[in-house]
Amino acid sequence: MRKYAIKTLIINILLALIMNNSLASPIQPPAIESFESNSVLEYYQYSDRSNISISNKHYKFGRHSLKWQWQGKSTLSTQHFRTLTHSQSPLKYGDYFPSSPTVIMSIYSEHKQSTSLKISFSQQNNTQNKNIVSFDFPLNFYGWRTIQIPFYEMDGHAPPKNTPVIYDTFSISTNGNGEAFIDDIIFSQFQDDRFPYPSLQAPFIQQEAQITASDHWMPLQKDLQRIKNMTIVPIKDSQQTQLIKIEEKITSLLTIENTVQNLASLKQDFERLELIDDGKTIQGPPLTYALSEFYFNEHQQGKKRHTKLKDFGKLLKRLAQYYVSDTKQIDNINKNKIDIEKMFIQAARYYLDQGWQSGTSMGTLHHIGYSTGELTEAFYLMRKSLQKAGILNEIGASLQWIFNLGKLLGDEESFHANIDYMNTQSFYHLLIIFLSDERGMQASLLQYFSNYISIILAQDDSHGVFKIDGTAWHHGGHYPAYALGAFEKIPQLIYILSASRFKISQAGHANFKKSFLASRIYSQPFDFGFGNAGRHPFDGSFSGLQQQYIQLALAGDPQHNNAIDKDVAAAYLRLWNNDEEHKALFKQHDISAEELTGYYSFPYAATAVHRNQNWAALIKGYSKYVWASEIYVASNRYGRYPANGTVQLINEEGEKASGFVQAGWDWNRFPAATVINLPIKQLETKEPLLMFRSNESLTGSVALNGNGLFAMILNENKGFNHEGNEEYPQILAGGLKAKKSVFSFNDKLIFIGTDISSKDPKNPVQTSLFQSYLTDKNLPLATSVSGKVHEFPYQATLPLKTTLLSNKEHNKNHLSNWIIDPYGNGYHLLSDNEVTINRSHQHSLHNKFSLHSGKMNSKGKGVTRTSGDFASAWIDHGVAPKKGGYQYVVYPFISKVMNQKHINNFAKITNTQSTYNVLQANSHAHIVTDNITNTTGYAIFSSAEPIKHGLLSSTSAPALVMIQKLDKQTATLSVVQPDLNFAQLKPIKGYSQPVPLTIILKGKWQVPEHTQITSVAYSQGNTEINLVCQHGLPVAFEVQKRASVTIR
Repeated sequence: MRKYAIKTLIINILLALIMNNSLASPIQPPAIESFESNSVLEYYQYSDRSNISISNKHYKFGRHSLKWQWQGKSTLSTQHFRTLTHSQSPLKYGDYFPSSPTVIMSIYSEHKQSTSLKISFSQQNNTQNKNIVSFDFPLNFYGWRTIQIPFYEMDGHAPPKNTPVIYDTFSISTNGNGEAFIDDIIFSQFQDDRFPYPSLQAPFIQQEAQITASDHWMPLQKDLQRIKNMTIVPIKDSQQTQLIKIEEKITSLLTIENTVQNLASLKQDFERLELIDDGKTIQGPPLTYALSEFYFNEHQQGKKRHTKLKDFGKLLKRLAQYYVSDTKQIDNINKNKIDIEKMFIQAARYYLDQGWQSGTSMGTLHHIGYSTGELTEAFYLMRKSLQKAGILNEIGASLQWIFNLGKLLGDEESFHANIDYMNTQSFYHLLIIFLSDERGMQASLLQYFSNYISIILAQDDSHGVFKIDGTAWHHGGHYPAYALGAFEKIPQLIYILSASRFKISQAGHANFKKSFLASRIYSQPFDFGFGNAGRHPFDGSFSGLQQQYIQLALAGDPQHNNAIDKDVAAAYLRLWNNDEEHKALFKQHDISAEELTGYYSFPYAATAVHRNQNWAALIKGYSKYVWASEIYVASNRYGRYPANGTVQLINEEGEKASGFVQAGWDWNRFPAATVINLPIKQLETKEPLLMFRSNESLTGSVALNGNGLFAMILNENKGFNHEGNEEYPQILAGGLKAKKSVFSFNDKLIFIGTDISSKDPKNPVQTSLFQSYLTDKNLPLATSVSGKVHEFPYQATLPLKTTLLSNKEHNKNHLSNWIIDPYGNGYHLLSDNEVTINRSHQHSLHNKFSLHSGKMNSKGKGVTRTSGDFASAWIDHGVAPKKGGYQYVVYPFISKVMNQKHINNFAKITNTQSTYNVLQANSHAHIVTDNITNTTGYAIFSSAEPIKHGLLSSTSAPALVMIQKLDKQTATLSVVQPDLNFAQLKPIKGYSQPVPLTIILKGKWQVPEHTQITSVAYSQGNTEINLVCQHGLPVAFEVQKRASVTIR
C-alpha cells in the first residue's frame, strides 16, 4: 500500500506539472500563496515604478506578507499558481449546493488611501483579451480586508456560474502612489455560491441578494446608510432616566454575581493571543471566522496559528466581567482593574486592525451571530472604557454593520421574522444601541428596535416564526432546538423593555407568550423528544429556561394590566416547584402551580400531545407540508423514521428516565413507527441533506374535551426534499405505505394501522411497540406468556391470537397477548400479529457520524459507534406486505415498580370487557368508541363510502371527527379537514389557506352560529353542515336534537 501511495503521488505531481506547462520546474505552482520566503519573489513581475518585498510588519497566516509599493501607473503579476478543482475545494456539502470558482485574498492598508487596485485574471496566449476578468478594489480603509470574489461576478468576459476556470496570469494594476500588504491569495477555489458577501470594497457581488434582502445574515450598505442618515432628536430627562434603567437591567443580566475571575489565568489566556503593540498598530495572528471554508496549505502557510472570533469574544467577556464585578475581597483592585482595562483596549484595537470594521465582510459573515454574542456583551460591559479610549463609536459602528442594525429603520413591510435573528441578533441589537456616546441616537434606535421586535413577534402568517398553533418555525418547519435560542433571548427583551415607553406591543408579546408556553406542552417535563428534534435526536431540552420564565412572568401580561403574568407564573411553579422565593412571591398574587392535562394539536408540526396524570405521549407524523426529519452531512444520519407515526411516552422524569438513550439505539425502532427494517448502510441516505416531505395532505389531529385522535397517511413512495436544490419527486427506497391512527382516551392510547405495503423484496416491514434502554440488565419486563422476565439476552415470540382462541381451555389464564415494558407501560395486542420480544446488547452508530462519507460532527466528540442494553418489541408484517395491519392498546406508566400485583392487574384489564370498541379499521376509515366518555373518533381516509357507525353519516373529504354524546338530546363535535393547503410548497410558504368541508349527521340537529360554519341544510331527515377549516385546527360546536333519530 505504501509503494502504491508513493507511486500515485508521483503520478499526480507529474500530471499537475504537465497541465500547468511546468515540466521545466520541479516545483508545483501553489494554489495559495502566503509569501513566507524571499524565493517566491522571482515568480512575481512588477513595473519599474514599484517595488516588492517580503515583510513581517503585517501578515495573516505564517509570519510574512508581500509588501508592494508604487508610484504612478504600476503593475504586479505572476503566472506561478494553480486553480483548485471542485473536489480539491473545501465544500462542506460537496456538490449539493451550487458552487463556483472564487478568488480569496487578504490586503492590508496602514491608512486610508484614495487609490484603487484592479485585480485581474487572464490567459497569456489569448491575444484578443477575450478571457480577461477583473474587479476594482479601493484602498479607502485601514487594517486588513479579506475578500471572496466569484469569477462570474467580475467585469470583462466573466465565466458562467459553476463552471471551472482556466487562467494562467494573475495581475494587480493601479495608479497614483500607494502601498499595500498582500497575503494568503487563494487564486481559485470552488466556493458555495451563497457565501461570498459584499462589502464597501466589493459592493458589486450578490446584487440580487442585496436587493431582495433574502439573506438575513448579509449586512447591507443601504441599511448602514440608514443609520448614518438618521435624524437624532434631543431627548427629555424622563427618557434619559428610562435609558439608564434599561442599561441597569441589561448589566444585571450580564454580570455574574459573586464570581471572581482568576487574574493570573486571565493574563495567561490573554498572552496566548500573542498581541504585539508597536505603538501604531496591534499585530497578532489572524482573527478568523468560517476558516474551514477557505483552502489551507500548511506547507505554504505554516501551522494554523490563529484566534477564532468566538473564542476571542469569550475571553473578552471574561475580562469584562472581572472588570465590572464586585471584587472588594481582592487586594490591589485598582491596579488589577487598570491592567484588565489595558488588556481589553489592546484587544479591541487588535480586533479593529484585523479588519472587523464597519463595511467589511471578511469574505463572509453567514451565521455570524453564533460567534459574536460574547463579544458584543463584552463591548457593552466595557463601553465606558472604550469611550475613554476614543474607540466606542468605531466599535459600535463595526457591530452595527455586522449585525445589520440598520434594517430596524427599513420599510415595515419588509420586516420578516427569523428565529436565527431572535436567537443570535435580537438581544445584541439592544446592546449595540448603547455602544454610542449620543443619548439621542440611543433613544431613537431603541424606539425603532421596539417597533421591529413587536412586529416580527406578532407575525403568525407565512413570514412568521411563531405560528397560530404555537409552533416555532425554522428551516421551513417546527424546530424546538432553534426555538430554544429565541426562548432564551426574547423574554429578556420583553422584561428589560417592560414598564417603559419602549415596551413590546400587546400583539407581539401575546403571540410570543403563546409559543413560549406551548413549549411546555410538547415537552415533558422539559424534553421535546425525538420526533421534533430536527437533526439533534436525544438532545433537546428546555430545562435551561428557568430564568426566562421568571423574566416573562415579571414583565407582566401582554395587555399591560398586571405586573405579573399569571399564566407564565403558574407554569413556572409546576416546572420548578422547589423555588421557594418565587413560590412565595407568586402566592401573594394568588398564583399556584398549574395542572397540565388534556389533548393538544400542533398541525404545523404534524404533532399531537396527550397528557394525563404525570406523563405525556408525543405523537408525530409528517406530510407534504411538514418534513419528517432533518438529516445533515454529519448529523442525524440514520434519522429516516422518527416521524413515521411515532409515539414517545415520557414520564415526569424526562426522556432519559423513560428509556430513550442514544448509546446502542436501533434507528429502525422508534416506538410506534412502521418501517422497513433496513441494514444500517441502507438506512443512511446518500444525500448530504434530506428533509423528506411526502405527497400526502392527510396528517393531523383533532381534540375534544381532553381526548383526541391523530391520523396520517404514511407514503415514502413519492415526495420531495424540502432542503437544497433537488426537484420533485423524491422517493425513499422501498416505497413504504400505511394508514395509521392513534386514539387517545384518558389513560389509554389505541393504535390502528391498515394498508401497510412495501416494494422492498428483502427487508421486512415492522411496527415497533417499544425500545427501552436498560440501566441494568436485570431490569425486567413482563409478558402474557412468561410473566416477569429477567433473562438477558432473551428473545421470544407471542403466540398468534388465533392460537390462543383455538385453545381457550389450555390458555384459560392467558386469553390475550400483552407486554409490560421495563418502564411500566402496558401493551395489549388486539390484532392477530406476530410479536417479537427482545432483550439484548445492541451495537449502533452515532447520529453525528456518517458511515458513507466517514465525516464526523464535532458535537459527536469523536464517538462513531455506540452500544447499550435494550429491551424491545415489534410487530412483524413480513417482507413486501400488501395489506398489512395492526391493532393494539397502550396504557402508559401503569406501574413504577414491576411487581406481581401490577402484572396481575394488567392481565385482568386485558382479559375483561374493554372500555372501548374498534368499530372499523380498513382503507376507508378507522373508527373507535370510548365507552367511558361516550365519545367516537373518526379517522376518515376516504369519503367514497358512507359511514355506518354512530352519528356521522359522511364527509365530503378526508377528515378527522370526534363526537361526544352528552345525552340523548345533545352532542359535542370537533371536526377538522387536516389539509393545511399551503399556497406554495417549494420554497414553502408556511401559512394555511382555508379548505371547505361538508359533514352530514344522521337526524335533524340544531346547529349554533359559528364563524367557521357557513351554512346548515336539512335533507332526507339528515343535517348537512358546511364548514371552512384552516390551519389544521378543529372546529368545535354543540348540536341539539331537533327531531327523533335513532343513533346506531
